[in-house]
Amino acid sequence: MIITMAMIVMGVDDTMPLKYSEPPVNNEAQLGLIVANLFREAGWKVLELPPQPDGAPDFIVSKQGKKLVVEMKRAAEGRKDRVIPLLSQAVLEAVHHSRSLAGHPIPVAIVGANRIPDSVANEAIQFARQRVPEAAVGLLDFEGLRSFAGHGLELLSSPRSFDDRIRPFKVSARTPQLFSDLNQWMLKILLAPRIPDGYLSAPRRHYQGASQLAEAADVSVMSAFRFVEEFSKEGFLEVRASSLRVVRVRELMNRWLGANQRRVLEIPMRWVLHRGKKALSNALRSVQSPATIPVDPLVSPQPRFCLGLFKAAEALGIGFVHGAKPYLYIERLSADFLRDLGLSENVKEEQVDVYVRIPRSRESVFRGAVRKGGVPVSDVLQVWIDVGHHPARGKEQADLIWRRILSPAFELSEQ
Repeated sequence: MIITMAMIVMGVDDTMPLKYSEPPVNNEAQLGLIVANLFREAGWKVLELPPQPDGAPDFIVSKQGKKLVVEMKRAAEGRKDRVIPLLSQAVLEAVHHSRSLAGHPIPVAIVGANRIPDSVANEAIQFARQRVPEAAVGLLDFEGLRSFAGHGLELLSSPRSFDDRIRPFKVSARTPQLFSDLNQWMLKILLAPRIPDGYLSAPRRHYQGASQLAEAADVSVMSAFRFVEEFSKEGFLEVRASSLRVVRVRELMNRWLGANQRRVLEIPMRWVLHRGKKALSNALRSVQSPATIPVDPLVSPQPRFCLGLFKAAEALGIGFVHGAKPYLYIERLSADFLRDLGLSENVKEEQVDVYVRIPRSRESVFRGAVRKGGVPVSDVLQVWIDVGHHPARGKEQADLIWRRILSPAFELSEQ
C-alpha cells in the first residue's frame, strides 16, 4: 500500500491539502444537538441543514404555520465581551438568512457556552432586543441555563438547576461513519465498473490503492486511505495486488440502505404559475446547471441540483410509481434560484407541487448524477437508497431497481 501508518505518525494528515474534508465532532455540534432537542421537546419541527460553504443557517424550525431560521454561535467563555459580539454576529446572519429565504422566516440568534452568568445573559438579550427587535435571541449553557426572548420563545426559557446540571458531552475520538458523504461517493466509484453506462456518473477504472482512488474521486489521500481502512475492517473491501475490490455486496447494500434512514431536509413548494406535468423538467432545462461539478459559491452562486426519487427513476427508464409528487435535490437553499425556477415556498400541504430536498451527502448525490434529456438526474444507486423507505410504494420501486439493474450487475461481477 502506498500510504502507511508511519506516514500518518509523521504528520501527513496535518500537512496534506484536504479536499471536501468532513468536520470533526466539536462543541458546536454539541450545542446544535441541545438546541435541536430543546425545540423538538417544545413541539417544533426541526429541519437540520448540512454544512454549507456559503454559511447556510443552522436550522429551520416550524410549528403551526410559524417558521424560524436559527443561527448559532459557540462562545469559548461566558464573559460579556465574548458573548455579546457573538450574539450580534448571529443576529446579523439570522436576519440575512431571513431576508434571502422564501417567506422571510423569523430570525433567531443563539449563543451557547460552558457557563454563562445570569447577569451576562440578561444584558446580552437586552442589548440585542433593543437594537434588532425583529429577531428573537437565546442564551444557553451546559449547566442548564435557557434564556430566550422575542416572538414567544420565552416559553423555552428555564433557570439553571444546580441539582441537575447538564454537563458538556465528552468529546472523544470516534471511528468515522462508514457511510459518510465522501465514503459513499468513493463507494460509488468502486462499484461503477459493474453499473451499466447511463445509470451512474463516475470514473470506470480499477484502482490499486488509496492514492489512485483519491485522484479519481477528487478527495484527499487521507480520506481515501481512511475509506480503504474502514471498509477493509468491515470485510467489504479486498485489497488485492491488482485492484481494490468490493465484496459481500448484498450485505453492504443493506447496510448502506439502513444508514440512510435519517431525516432529510425537505421543503414543500408550489409553482407560482401552473405549467403542467412537465413543469419541473422544463424549468430545470431553462437554467444552466453545474450538475456534477463542485461549485465555488464565490465564483458561481447557483447551487447544484438534480431530480430525485421517483421522477429520477422514471427518467432512468425504470420508473414504477406514477402520480407521486416530484422531488428535486438542491445543494443549498437559494431564494434567487427557486425564483428562477418559478417555485414558491408559501404553500399549504394540499397545494404542494414539488418537494425540494437538501441532501446531507451532497457530494455523493451530485457527483454521481447523470443527465437525461438535458436534466441532471440522481444515479441509480442513489435512487435505490432514497426510495427504499419511502411510504409511497418506495419498496416496490426499490425492488424493481434491484431486480432489473443492481442484482444482475453485482451477481455477475461476484462470479
